Amino acid sequence: MKEWARDYADNYLDQYSFLYIMGPFNQLPGSLVQELLRLLSESHRVSRTYLHLLLVPHLSALSLSGCSSIVSNAVAQLVGARCQSLTSLCLRDCKRVQPGVLVDLVELLPGLRSLDLSGSQCNTQVLSAVGSSCPALRELHVSNCRAVTSRGLLHLAFDPTRGCSTHSQLRRLAASNIDSRGGVDSVGPAAFLLLALPHLEHLDHSGLVEACTLISRLHFQTIDCFAAKEGFPSLSELVHSRAGEGVDGEASPVCLNLRQMSEVEAELLGTLTPVCGEVVEVSVLCGEELGSDWGLSLWKTLTHLTVQSTGVHSRPLRDLLLALEVLGPSLRLLTIQDFSLDDSLDPILSLCPNLRVLHCHLQPPATALHEDHEADDSTWAMELRLLHFRDFFLGFPPCSPGLTAQTCAGLQGTLASLLSGAPQVERVSLHGLPFSLDRVLCKALEGPGAPLCRLQHLSLAHSSVSMGTVLGLMDQGNQLSRLDLSGCQDIYRRDFDRLESLARERGYDLQITWS
Repeated sequence: MKEWARDYADNYLDQYSFLYIMGPFNQLPGSLVQELLRLLSESHRVSRTYLHLLLVPHLSALSLSGCSSIVSNAVAQLVGARCQSLTSLCLRDCKRVQPGVLVDLVELLPGLRSLDLSGSQCNTQVLSAVGSSCPALRELHVSNCRAVTSRGLLHLAFDPTRGCSTHSQLRRLAASNIDSRGGVDSVGPAAFLLLALPHLEHLDHSGLVEACTLISRLHFQTIDCFAAKEGFPSLSELVHSRAGEGVDGEASPVCLNLRQMSEVEAELLGTLTPVCGEVVEVSVLCGEELGSDWGLSLWKTLTHLTVQSTGVHSRPLRDLLLALEVLGPSLRLLTIQDFSLDDSLDPILSLCPNLRVLHCHLQPPATALHEDHEADDSTWAMELRLLHFRDFFLGFPPCSPGLTAQTCAGLQGTLASLLSGAPQVERVSLHGLPFSLDRVLCKALEGPGAPLCRLQHLSLAHSSVSMGTVLGLMDQGNQLSRLDLSGCQDIYRRDFDRLESLARERGYDLQITWS
């Protein structure tokens, strides 16, 4: 490859412009060419010469984000000329390609299904070209584009020059951190996109939640015709064209196709669930004044749930139980942030038997006092069976107060039961726990079958664990490839050196982190 590149650079690169180059890469499958380009990018060895040789006509997917600094107008023009069979193109952070060249490029790639222009010079003209020239597009990323505005996104759904819909098939639109000039209303454009793109499932945009609330109430008032001067239809017209008319000429309720929502205030759940009934992934912000039943149980389609306590005082974990009685069996991922560990994790785990991922970033109870104690592990129940469990994180903030003896004992028993009863678990992170993990891990390894046999990543950062327990985990016959012991005060430099030496001697492919 080096000889080919050297010969091409010396004799052809700046002297000629070839539409096609016959060479060894024309014989490789497109997936292998893309993998070769990825490896060259990761090792910072991509050059203009390599790009000229690797841009072969049969590529179906191309990512140039790893070498964005050398992607110029000329390179983008070469992509458009040679790679017209592309269905996926990533030009993330390719800031040197000018808007006019991007317009010409997308017009040459009508088969695109995925396009990433994040951090590029994309602007309204480019978005208009995408809307009119890429009818098969399913996924578009334009986040962090300084020239992209919320109003410019309307061109993806409607062509004002022809006065008709683009009939876009767009499913996912990522448009965060745009409107760099500030002072722009983002709610109207977000509502327009939700109504005019009937297949839209994921919208990453600052106005999403407010737009959904607006649509649910069907009272647009002054925002109704916000883009009429530019030739776009009103929000009311979009509602009628999408939902039709109900009784007495009133618009029928709209049901959006959204599958994901972020940072929804808990008090809005009752308003949003009728219009966003197909959501499967949501993050909810819970204040202090809400009761235990705050409407989350209305979203019966959920499989991925993130809940965060946002008040001055953390809400207790028991506030989640009422909603989880309904949602628990269907959940696959559950993330809990800034709730306080008032009792135990056992009820949550019992209500969510099909979890694959559980991340708990918890606060200690406000009344917690640090107590030194020795837990009696003979009383620990080992009854949890989480057959689908893959990923577990439990952490407390640095320098947080300790837990009561009763809470510690309950949590230790839960951890031991969870780790021994989850035969498929691959990632375990236990950060900043206010008690020694030795008994927990040893008890877990005594469980039935082969506990932790599939464990790949283990992080015990800022927790207390002894060298003997770590050695026992390494000897367990698992698939451990990463071990994080950062901030473990009972692990010393000599222990770290010994662990690395043992890993080398036994031929383990194990990366150990310690500080």
